[in-house]
Amino acid sequence: MWFFSRYLTAATLTALLIIVPRVASHPSLESRASCFPGGGAILSAFQKPSQPRSSWWCPASQQHGFLGFSYPMENSNCSDPSNQFAKINQDFQRMKAQFGATMVRIYGPECRNASVWQNLLQAGIANNMAIIPQVWWGFLADQDLWKLTAASIISVLRNNPIAPYVFHSIAFGSEPIGDDVDNGPTQFVSDLKAFKANVSSFGVPVTISEDWDRPGIMSGQNWTGLGPVGQQIAPVIDLVQAHIMPYYHADLFPTAANIWPYFEQYIPFLQANLPNKQIMVSQTLWSSELGGSHDRGFGNPGENLGNFTLYWDTIQSMCSYFKQHQVGWFFHTWDDSQEPGLGLIDDNGNIKIAFDPPKC
Repeated sequence: MWFFSRYLTAATLTALLIIVPRVASHPSLESRASCFPGGGAILSAFQKPSQPRSSWWCPASQQHGFLGFSYPMENSNCSDPSNQFAKINQDFQRMKAQFGATMVRIYGPECRNASVWQNLLQAGIANNMAIIPQVWWGFLADQDLWKLTAASIISVLRNNPIAPYVFHSIAFGSEPIGDDVDNGPTQFVSDLKAFKANVSSFGVPVTISEDWDRPGIMSGQNWTGLGPVGQQIAPVIDLVQAHIMPYYHADLFPTAANIWPYFEQYIPFLQANLPNKQIMVSQTLWSSELGGSHDRGFGNPGENLGNFTLYWDTIQSMCSYFKQHQVGWFFHTWDDSQEPGLGLIDDNGNIKIAFDPPKC
């Protein structure tokens, strides 16, 4: 809501640390014993896997429950440590080792150069983790900056045959409809279609990361069908990355004590109106501090560590629901460095709450 690099040298690639993911059991008619990123398949340096992309990735039926973290990259200085391989790799290692993350959803990438995607690709390979790049508009007056990001992502896909085996999907915007980017929905949908066509040869699915609870726009009134913009977007996207955020309905959820019914209303709505598409909860959140980076309105009730803890305890406890509905989710965000109050990790590098999401 608010918030062109060359190939690496052989010596550098040899030095990459390859970490084997924990293997979880996911009974399913579509289940694959060896698939990426959660089924035991292992990336090897910058060598493109021998099988086609379609058989490399774990099917949607296996990608449920906790997937990983939203990873803010909001510093526009591409030379900043936050945009460099060393820091990214350090964070990815911790995500995987401590919490079992298998995917990273990029959020708000203000560096518009291909270097940041090359660094993310390298870190994904080093840690055997999937990446979801994001085409980002931002909040500056220049609404054409997204074109630089789109071009940089495409260049990395073009120059690295392994990239489609690391990039799970691409989010064309984060709340692009809610933020009214690209001079409005008509131009946005046109650009979404064009971007999808431009990456189609790489086989990487395209979607938008958005809140579909926008009555009269994305959804109909009272959860009755899709709204006019939702109807335009639905046939274009390959999967659903939804922002399910009771946090921004402070009038209905002043605390985190009874947030789960909102999920039980939202997820079936997505399944009914966007059928046969993988569903991920790409953004869900709560703030651990009053006056953090995100104002929820209505006097900002419930912004404290207690409600933050209750919120994430609730999400973690719903493993069976996520498995039943085959929905995966991301913790928004990884740390407080760029989204104060929302991160699992505080400014001192400490974990705020007990977080040990089960493998569903």
